[in-house]
Amino acid sequence: MANSEKKIDLEQIKHIAELSRLAVSDEEAKGYEEQLNHILDYMDILNEVNTDNVEMTLQVTGLKNVMREDKVIPIESAQNLLEVSELPKINNQIAVKAVIKED
Repeated sequence: MANSEKKIDLEQIKHIAELSRLAVSDEEAKGYEEQLNHILDYMDILNEVNTDNVEMTLQVTGLKNVMREDKVIPIESAQNLLEVSELPKINNQIAVKAVIKED
């Protein structure tokens, strides 16, 4: 590291992993500690750059959000919806995968 002062230590790495519910071994945590300290050292170098006369850049690609008005399309009947759906049907209902599983 350019600056020998640690900005984040092993205990903080493990705490962040715990908050994120990530299983991180001691060896992995040491690697993350080193990597994050290198990144933070680099941020210190960037913070030394004089940006007083530099205009803020928020977007560089020229892309803009494209918004459309929501339109309500009435469905004549539930049976019509069932007929146009390509999803499997069970008991006159569209079958979808479960997204919440009980333990």
